[in-house]
Amino acid sequence: MLALAFGVLTGLALWLVVDRLQTRALSKIFGQQLETQLDQQARESLIRFDEYRRSFAFFARLVATHRRMTDYLDPIIWGRRSAEMLRYDANSRPPWLPDDLTWQGGVSPDYFALVDPSGLIRELYSESGADLPSGLTGDVKGQFSTPARRSFVTLLNDRPWLVVTEPTEDNARTPMGSIVILVGLDSDFLGASQQFVKSSNNVVAILDPDAQRILASSSPGLVPAGARVGRLRENFLITAQSFFDYDDSDLNLLFATLLPHASFERTGQQVLDLERRQRLIGAVVIVTAFVLLFVLMSSRINRLLRRVSQLSRRALDMPDTGLNQHGNQLLILEDWIRDFVQLVMRAREEMRRQHETELLETEKLRMAIMDASLDAIVTVDERGAIIDFNPTAQETFDYGHDEAVGRSFSELIVAPGSREVFERLLYLSLAGADQAGALQRTEMQAVARDGRILPVELSIKPVFLEEQLVFTLYLRDIAERKVREAEIRSLAAFPSESPIPVLRINRRGVITYANQPSAPLLKHWGCRPLQTLPVYWRNQVEMSLKTASTTELEVHTDDGIFSLLIAPVAELGYVNVYARDITIERVAEEELKRRQNELVHVTRVSNMGEMATGIAHELNQPLSAIVNYANGCARRLRLDIGGKEELLEALGQISDQASRAGEIIKRLRGMVSRRQPVRELVDLNVLARETCSLISHELKRHELAIERRLSPEELWVRVDTVQIEQVLINLLRNALDAMADVSAAERRLVIETGIQSDGMVYLRVQDNGSGISSRNMEHLFDAFFSTKESGMGMGLAISQTIMNNHHGKIRADSWPGRGSTFTIVLPHNADNAVSAVS
Repeated sequence: MLALAFGVLTGLALWLVVDRLQTRALSKIFGQQLETQLDQQARESLIRFDEYRRSFAFFARLVATHRRMTDYLDPIIWGRRSAEMLRYDANSRPPWLPDDLTWQGGVSPDYFALVDPSGLIRELYSESGADLPSGLTGDVKGQFSTPARRSFVTLLNDRPWLVVTEPTEDNARTPMGSIVILVGLDSDFLGASQQFVKSSNNVVAILDPDAQRILASSSPGLVPAGARVGRLRENFLITAQSFFDYDDSDLNLLFATLLPHASFERTGQQVLDLERRQRLIGAVVIVTAFVLLFVLMSSRINRLLRRVSQLSRRALDMPDTGLNQHGNQLLILEDWIRDFVQLVMRAREEMRRQHETELLETEKLRMAIMDASLDAIVTVDERGAIIDFNPTAQETFDYGHDEAVGRSFSELIVAPGSREVFERLLYLSLAGADQAGALQRTEMQAVARDGRILPVELSIKPVFLEEQLVFTLYLRDIAERKVREAEIRSLAAFPSESPIPVLRINRRGVITYANQPSAPLLKHWGCRPLQTLPVYWRNQVEMSLKTASTTELEVHTDDGIFSLLIAPVAELGYVNVYARDITIERVAEEELKRRQNELVHVTRVSNMGEMATGIAHELNQPLSAIVNYANGCARRLRLDIGGKEELLEALGQISDQASRAGEIIKRLRGMVSRRQPVRELVDLNVLARETCSLISHELKRHELAIERRLSPEELWVRVDTVQIEQVLINLLRNALDAMADVSAAERRLVIETGIQSDGMVYLRVQDNGSGISSRNMEHLFDAFFSTKESGMGMGLAISQTIMNNHHGKIRADSWPGRGSTFTIVLPHNADNAVSAVS
């Protein structure tokens, strides 16, 4: 309650004091603030005016140092020329003045005068052709006899003028006088100098303090030229300042800023009205705030002090000082606040150091970026002399930093044919310096130290410093880009230059492009470019785009056979068709197949010749059995012994043995007959068994039995059985030859069939012979290569050809001294076999 009463009384007392002082203080503060803002606004207006004035000084400096000026002054000797002044106007521009002169704000100089070293005006340019102000038409030697860089404001015919002078030199840097620029300080000039300030109330003017009148203003409608200052003070608040410099001029001119009384009086009235409305609200708010503040502070202080006491006893094991109960709680809180402020100060100092470190790191990072830039960055002054040369520029043009600094960029780096382009871009960049947007870019040629011509892309950024104008030049070496562009152009012409047909077809089947060699295909399809393909080929295009896979097809035309490769570009909705005339290849392939079949047949006959003894023995067994059974039947009939059943049994044996002999002869005829390859579905296990029976005699001769590890499943393949048996016979006979030096008891020959993990079926022949050396393995499937003295070297080569024709493979693995393994792999045709059986 005590805190509540104290808060109410304190709030009321404070409000009474504030209520009395508020009105007086507010009026005083408003006046002071208004005066401060007006002074600040006047200073800013003068600064903007001075910056705009200096821009004309930079402009005069660029004109004086321009190549046109130095080239024009190079052959001139003023003493030998007539003293008569040459005049130029808009229809006859002087040769020493650059083209396309533009200036910010739309204000351009009224006069350009070329003055010789003695101070005489030799040449004068005015776009309107007007004469000079009378103050300059007389003897001006005293004003311009000493060429110097000056910029000052003066009065000519009671009118203020900005006069800018800049010394001129020829190519040999011989002083040739100066260039003088005169700009009338009228309303356009003053308005342009304040162009970045969006205000309709402020008026800037040039004031003659002696005559107390306005010479020129930015708003002639409100403040006309010649208006008296005394009358203007009735409606305007006037702030006058001296110009920053007069350049030794004895004129007394002031730069004035005028603000209408109505604008700030209206603002003052609004502030007073607002103050009156807030006064009533403030009374309630202040009293309520003080009451709540005292109640809250009292409660929080008591709670805080109790917690401090508990912490000192429990955590810090400190005795209770009794301050919480009897001490001044505000003083205790003040101590805590003082400690907190010290912590805040230390944190602020730490943040300041961290900020300085970050600024330093940022500057280092910026310098690192400049040094590591992939573009050459060069800084030049207004005369074109190099100020800075980054490492990329040093590497690109092969000049050291110290070698380049101080030298003319145009003469050192720019190729002679590109110097006009460079200077034009330089002035265009200056004219557009006040406009936001991307830098202008152009391509030109630069020269390296060794004379190499480098194509570069150039962009220029002017930078206005306090007393200097510099340009930052960004040069990018585009030699590689030019090469890539040439390559792209060459690649774009590639389809039309290609000797093979190349076409592009969209998703609807429309031929969008076809080169000249595509004429036979277009003739076959009966269409032309920008027409639609036949239905079958449209479907092929649609299928290729749908599956996003390359398709290869053959088309037979009247002009030959073409192989078409349809390459889809699904994301763009078209296919590229690459065609190749394969007529000659197909004829050659047919001839090659015919010769291969003949070679296979010859090899087969040769193998049969080598196996003739064994085959004769095989054939002799059933024939001998037939003879024996026939003799037995004849003897029984002659002696009339035996019954009918015994004779029938003997005749059945004769029939079986004859069938056996016929089967052997049939197989022999199939092996040696000349015929076209015929492929049929057959079980690979059956082929393995039949092949083993064909060489059974040789197996007996070598005292060897084949270990068969045949798959329990049927391994259906679509093959020419005679050719595959020829491959298996060759592999088995090679295995027998390889085990010639192995004792009969240790010989081991295994034939194995099965299905691989990829779905292909295999047949493997494994022996434990002498093996094959690594050197011979490299040539094992070469034609006419053999490890046997009597071999032709064609067996494995022909076997490989047969397997390739069946879309299969044959491979060999060998371990010298331990044996070899030969494996053939063929496509599995299980589904087709089931259909055929059904």
